[in-house]
Amino acid sequence: MLAPNQQELIAAAVDGELSAEEKRAAKLLLETSPEALALYKKLKADRNRVRALPQQQPPTSLAARVMARVAAEPVRPAQPAPSRDRKRISVFAFVALAASLLIAVTVASFAYNNERGANGGAAKVGPWVRELPANHDAPPAAVPSPTDSAPIEPVKLDPFAVAHADVSPVPRVIESPLTASVAVAPTPRPLVSDFNAAPLLTHLKPFDLIQARVPFLRPVAELNREDTRQELTEELARDPAFRFDLFVRDVARGTDAFRNAAKTAGLNVYADAGTLERLKKRQSNSVVIYTESLSASELADLFDALVTQDAKFSPRVCDSLHAVPVSRTDETELKAVLGFDVGVFKRPLGMKAGQGGKSGAKSVSAGTIDEVTKALTTPSAEKCAVLVTWNGLRTPPAMSAELKTYLAKRGDRKPNAVPALIVIRTAN
Repeated sequence: MLAPNQQELIAAAVDGELSAEEKRAAKLLLETSPEALALYKKLKADRNRVRALPQQQPPTSLAARVMARVAAEPVRPAQPAPSRDRKRISVFAFVALAASLLIAVTVASFAYNNERGANGGAAKVGPWVRELPANHDAPPAAVPSPTDSAPIEPVKLDPFAVAHADVSPVPRVIESPLTASVAVAPTPRPLVSDFNAAPLLTHLKPFDLIQARVPFLRPVAELNREDTRQELTEELARDPAFRFDLFVRDVARGTDAFRNAAKTAGLNVYADAGTLERLKKRQSNSVVIYTESLSASELADLFDALVTQDAKFSPRVCDSLHAVPVSRTDETELKAVLGFDVGVFKRPLGMKAGQGGKSGAKSVSAGTIDEVTKALTTPSAEKCAVLVTWNGLRTPPAMSAELKTYLAKRGDRKPNAVPALIVIRTAN
């Protein structure tokens, strides 16, 4: 059995009076309800039969009779036909209006009966009455003392009297003729702070000046400047041995520039033949030159000469020079390259512990005539260095004739000599 609203929806669908939302609802109803579909088809068939009826021409006097009938009828204001939604809304509006009137009457009756008293219809006084401003028409009453314990009689008000309210912004102060006791405020509670922190430091120690040590790193083109030479000499005096990383664009050409600079500075470099062969074939990317025959100033002169030799290449081959103290790892790698421990950190001959870089040789008066004669007749040791492969394929130390020659001519280390590992490598 279809509901009335469903029947109205189907009838409106047959008449073509549906909105877009009603069309979707009607379509869903016809798809899900066979009874609704049958009713829709029946109403549609009836509509088609009515439209198929033959049309007859009205009589010619019909228009005159209708107009006469209209003129005889009184004029009434036209009212729109209520829709289905308006009918439903009017019923709910009537119910809501009736409920509102019932609630209003109930509330009004409760308020009126609550204010009426049992004796003569006097109004009951609530606690809020004492908060109203005083009536200026009546004489002011005496204000009782706060210490009086007499009960306060309720004030009787006439519900039909007109009250004159004081609308001034500042309330009136009525002074009591009686002496009132002064209330004493309680002792304030101690303030407890919820902020937890350490107390302020009153005496601060002065800050110490710490001088940070930065490794020496300069472009090769600046090594011939006087300030750079002085900085390099001071850096070499801080530690017993140093490692120099000479960054170049081409290892073979950089090695040639260094050998020419060493020859100018009086340093004889014994280059391993296998290392030179691998440099020509571009099979080596780094070489090392070890020497312990030069002092700090002589090493500065060596790099000064390197600047002159590097300027002969266009473009320049050498990029920058990086100097750091020798580490234990460098000492281990050098031992693997040379085949023996050269003693990078050992003291020079004649130096005692605690003397630093100063010579500990005995004076002439303390030596014998034979020792003095030997010292004067012994030729000075040759300033020499050895060049071998640092990383990659290298010649075994026992098979390098140049390394053996260097070991035979290195002699004893001078007290002011600085052991130096000069690694020539590419910049990347």
